[in-house]
Amino acid sequence: MKQGHVVELEIPSAPEYVSIVRRAVEGLARRMEFSEVQIEDLKLAVGEACTNAVRHGCADNDLRHIAVRCMVMDEGLAVEIRNDIRDCRIPTVPAQPDVTREGGFGLYLIRKLMDEVDIVWEPETAVVKMLKRLSPTAV
Repeated sequence: MKQGHVVELEIPSAPEYVSIVRRAVEGLARRMEFSEVQIEDLKLAVGEACTNAVRHGCADNDLRHIAVRCMVMDEGLAVEIRNDIRDCRIPTVPAQPDVTREGGFGLYLIRKLMDEVDIVWEPETAVVKMLKRLSPTAV
């Protein structure tokens, strides 16, 4: 795949659509010749980001959606997950998750699995930007 190729998806903000995004990212990663471990890391991180967007998005109607943008780059694959967040608080990402309670591992996992992660809070919109670099042996 050539640098600069962009794949964009827009899915309803519902759990049953997250697997579509995971499969699309897996397909791109395979075409880019990521290793199997890297592909699994990408699928898990993107799935967690989409699940968080579904679970924590704060739009107040049934027309909510999640926008996904994948950008092929020479160094790897950049993925952005964007969703509505009206009246939500900015999440904190602990250095270590609290293993005594259920949940709260998503952002922690994303940061551990991806090479770069940036969470941007814009007016009424959250964007999780992630980059997974190709390993030197993958190309």
